[in-house]
Amino acid sequence: MIHDTTLKRQDSTNELSSGVVPAPDLQASFEAEEAFSLVEKIATVVSSERASFHTPGHKGRPQSFGKDGRFAFDIAHDVTELPGLDDLSHPGSVLLTLENRLAALFGARRTFISVNGASACLMAALMAAASLGRRVLVPANLHRSAVAGLTWANLEPVWFRPEWNSDYGFYQQVSVETIEYALAQNDVAALLIVSPTYQGALSDIAAISSLCKRKGVLLIVDEAHGAHLLAPDFLPVSALECGADIVIHSLHKTLTGLTQTGALHIAPDSRFSLDHVRSFLSAVQSSSPSYPLMASIEQMVDFMSCDRGLLRLQSVACLAEKLKGEVEKLACFDVYAQAAIHDPLHLLIRPRFQVDLAFQLQKRGIGIEAVFNQSVLLLLGMGSETEDIDTLVDFLTDIAAGSDHCIVEAQKHDAPPLFMQVLNPAEALLAPSQVVPVEEALERICVECIAPCPPGTPVVVPGQLIEKQNLAYMLEFTGIRSLRVAQK
Repeated sequence: MIHDTTLKRQDSTNELSSGVVPAPDLQASFEAEEAFSLVEKIATVVSSERASFHTPGHKGRPQSFGKDGRFAFDIAHDVTELPGLDDLSHPGSVLLTLENRLAALFGARRTFISVNGASACLMAALMAAASLGRRVLVPANLHRSAVAGLTWANLEPVWFRPEWNSDYGFYQQVSVETIEYALAQNDVAALLIVSPTYQGALSDIAAISSLCKRKGVLLIVDEAHGAHLLAPDFLPVSALECGADIVIHSLHKTLTGLTQTGALHIAPDSRFSLDHVRSFLSAVQSSSPSYPLMASIEQMVDFMSCDRGLLRLQSVACLAEKLKGEVEKLACFDVYAQAAIHDPLHLLIRPRFQVDLAFQLQKRGIGIEAVFNQSVLLLLGMGSETEDIDTLVDFLTDIAAGSDHCIVEAQKHDAPPLFMQVLNPAEALLAPSQVVPVEEALERICVECIAPCPPGTPVVVPGQLIEKQNLAYMLEFTGIRSLRVAQK
């Protein structure tokens, strides 16, 4: 998925879905666009890519599922809850078996399937946490679905900042000291952490979990981008292994679940009520779950539960290290790496010379995940192959050779202002409201969440007081021109 982190570039990238190579005529008329059906557009995009470095993790390759030949789901298998196929909201047979196999694979007490992605899991986890208290400690880089969960559960968010990287312009890991201070200053029922982040930064979940247990605070980890952390011998340790109470996974980002598959894991020693979590997850996801999506989860579990699947994962991790090493050899690119622990399947590269790297890669058929200022995010997955790495390195070498080699000093980026919460999101959402030009939003209470996706990190949230620094940030770094605020 391609998205610049600033909204001001949103218009120029809206037509670009995952891995799109820009069309020769970027000013093509709307009428011309109408001539193509969605199926035709998808086929065009897929055929134009030479290598995929974006979600989904299977990269469209049968071998990523452990299949040798052509792999496709039969359209006849797109069914509903027919007799013998179980009911996802109250599973008792084949779907319950699948959930138990997922739990065994990831080391959970129980696992619940989501066909509405990690987003539904995050909402359900926060809604379940509301039974333990009304205040929740949440990071500024949480996903917008977590804001929805806070809203539906009528929770009071207590915001904190993860570490800010001014060189690249995004939040990264959460320090143990930050959490220790926040827990000392605030009486909260639960803590939410994003690890790994969209860019691959990992927090010390084991140390944070220890703090939470001493304070009686439940720990929820949004590990949507870390479902592949299944092998501590060659990958970082998963949040479940580190003591988190609930861990959320997206099964399509790096593994081989089809897009929109997710899982909510409850740790063996968690105090969360199993039935409570199940009921909330059922409330926020479709009552007509897709059986092809769930069948893809089963295929993923089959493969990852055997030696061949783990060997495949190890080979992907080796490819990621190879790519990092090859890029560093070029000397004219910086590779983002967190000082402590970093997920190798997330690679963020930044040119040291003047070039629109994203455009140059897309033009050559390289599908990228996202753009952060001048940096390009690349994601590897179970479908990544050596040929992808070689193709990308060849193109990066070609791009570097065509530059004027004039070193450009990287611009520093200030962290956005933290949200000043004056109303709970639920209270704000229900308040009488009006839309005003953003310049007139000063000292007004926002009643909407604006969070461009990916990565879905909020720019403004419901219940936030718009202060001078918020207004300055929106005007300088985003394309927001109007905002829904509470009526005076």
